[in-house]
Amino acid sequence: MEQDYKDPLGEELDVDKLKNEHSKQIVSSISAFDNTIKLLKISNNDDEHQEFIYINILPDIPNNPINDIRQEESLVIVTSINNQNLPKVYALRNDFPLGLPHTNITKDKRPVSLCLFEETFEELKHNWSGSVFLQSIKNWLELTAINALHQEDQHLEPFIIGNGGMIMGNNTHRFFSKLSGNFYKSTDDPVKKSFHKIFISITPLKNGVVHQRVDNLFDLIELFNSKGVDFKAFLKPRILELGELGLGLNKDRDFWEATLFINVQIPIIRYEDQTEPTFICFKVDCSLGKMLNMYGFAILGTKDIHHTGEKFSEENLKAIEIEILNPIPDLDVEWARKYSGTENSKGIDNKISLVGIGALGSQFFMNLARNGFGSWNLIDKDFLLPHNFIRHASTNIEKHTSLNKAEALSKQANELLSDNDFSKSFPLSVSSLDKTILEESDIVIDMSTSIGVERYLVNEIEGPRKLSSFLNPSGTDLVMLTEDNEGVFPLDTLEVQYYKELIQNPNLTNHLEFEQSGKIRYARGCRDITSKIPQENLSIFSGISAKNFKKKLSNNTADIEIWRLDELQSVKHFNFTIDNWHKVSISDWTVLINEDHLLNIISRHRNNKLPNETGGVLIGTVDTYYKKIYIAHTILSPKDSIERPTLFIRGIDGVSGELQRISQITNQNLKYLGEWHSHPRHCSLNMSGDDKIQFAELTREAELNGQPALILILGDSGEFQIYLNNLKI
Repeated sequence: MEQDYKDPLGEELDVDKLKNEHSKQIVSSISAFDNTIKLLKISNNDDEHQEFIYINILPDIPNNPINDIRQEESLVIVTSINNQNLPKVYALRNDFPLGLPHTNITKDKRPVSLCLFEETFEELKHNWSGSVFLQSIKNWLELTAINALHQEDQHLEPFIIGNGGMIMGNNTHRFFSKLSGNFYKSTDDPVKKSFHKIFISITPLKNGVVHQRVDNLFDLIELFNSKGVDFKAFLKPRILELGELGLGLNKDRDFWEATLFINVQIPIIRYEDQTEPTFICFKVDCSLGKMLNMYGFAILGTKDIHHTGEKFSEENLKAIEIEILNPIPDLDVEWARKYSGTENSKGIDNKISLVGIGALGSQFFMNLARNGFGSWNLIDKDFLLPHNFIRHASTNIEKHTSLNKAEALSKQANELLSDNDFSKSFPLSVSSLDKTILEESDIVIDMSTSIGVERYLVNEIEGPRKLSSFLNPSGTDLVMLTEDNEGVFPLDTLEVQYYKELIQNPNLTNHLEFEQSGKIRYARGCRDITSKIPQENLSIFSGISAKNFKKKLSNNTADIEIWRLDELQSVKHFNFTIDNWHKVSISDWTVLINEDHLLNIISRHRNNKLPNETGGVLIGTVDTYYKKIYIAHTILSPKDSIERPTLFIRGIDGVSGELQRISQITNQNLKYLGEWHSHPRHCSLNMSGDDKIQFAELTREAELNGQPALILILGDSGEFQIYLNNLKI
């Protein structure tokens, strides 16, 4: 077996003959330690790549140390010519204690290699010096002597350290595959090799890493014997259980020839009454049938085990190679939550339906999937095409091109978390979906960028809270509209208020601008157009949306929020106070009126104009499918209006320009709806003769626009009357 340390075969050197920079720094620093460190000699190996610095060190050790560290110790420091690795330090005393914490694994017991630093040289080199290195050796000896080197908040060292890993998945997995390096993974793929996973727990051991490598079963058994643990006795009942199971189920040849992976729980003693569990996995190059034979059991036919006598000779045991592996849990929902720190998050087990698995929706979903957050219904009727992969969470262009977006991403997330139930895909339009799928959700998220989807969810789906999120056309702003838990503020009124806020806030006037150069055609169809939005914007906004979504689950409030990414890559947040809406119905129409904005503005305007009548233009939007009218804003009486105690004639000065401005800012989502005017004090809200003439003119114009004619008459104390198509509300 090749040793980790070899005595130098080169010549003894003078100080001025040193070539390694680390050697020069260490030797030149010895004089600073006032005879507590003495240089004995310097030598090199025959290829001159390594230099050996022999020293005596006099650490400050108490008279009765807990560990056998003495008041004078002999050490050798080994440096390498490339100076890109930490120098190695070995204790030369033949009876230097073995198994101490913070010693390195070597192929032989001696000399003992000291582990001085947790960090790599890549991290340490910027502050490394010869004197720092020598002081670290002195500190190691002094703290180890009093058993204080291992900090209270530091995990105990494992009993033995693996060189590779076994990624353990579902307990039902019966096969394993070899990955790159010394790594293996369990699987349910029957074309792989079969294995048996055996779990045993042994008696507690003292803290301290094993100081030499273990390569075969004989070494392993001897190692445990040296610690007072009869490894064969712990393993025997598990082997017999498997044998009896195989006979009871009439297992075939694959069962008996399966490789053994032995997972061992080793409790490590921190204090007399406290242990910490550590785990190690041994891949044993031995089949179950062969191991049974080693224990002296032969399988007779398919029904009996016959005892023949143990065959644990040193020769037999040394022929069975083992690999020491670190057991690594496969990624699943539980571990994703632990790694993300979300296991106690509110809503972690919510049933969530997501409509729209495009650029934003897919990245939003995968952010939360990597948290193990929720369980999901993914709904989208579209397919992945090459241009989608620029911004989509799926990057598997070879296998996912032409697949449905929901199906592709559901498969990706479920494979990531080893859980086929984490998400379910529905390759349909939302209106074709069984409504109960949405209604049985705890929350429904719309990331389809479709007003039609949002209105469908509001009007057709009862029960769950709803949230809508999308990017503006240029991809610089993220919008999130969130209902309250009780649904007092539904998505449609939040959407209309959002448009109103755009025309009110000077910072947001360009929010919905979309230049033609920002579009690109990816095929020949009239709708085959996509936006030019960089992926880095999607990364930022999908992270914000996922984090804010989790925050929403902890409160009950409705919200309208916008996040803007500026040219300096800073994000500005806009949040708006939610307006109350007054709802009235007439015939088969529902009219929703913004109380906090519209009614307050026109009431104040009437009071300021009294005793004269006044009025203005009503601004909002109409949903002709669901027969809803949303009155959100107004243009107050222009300067050329005629306002008298019993007469109001609205002027036209600036009205056309303001309507054009509103249409442009809101991307034509807010428009002219009708007229409003006030009546004098103590007068009824019934139409006058002049009102009826005006309403007849409005009706003819409204018919041309395909929407109902609308007039609002305002009276005392904020009272109002709405007339819709000659019907009074």
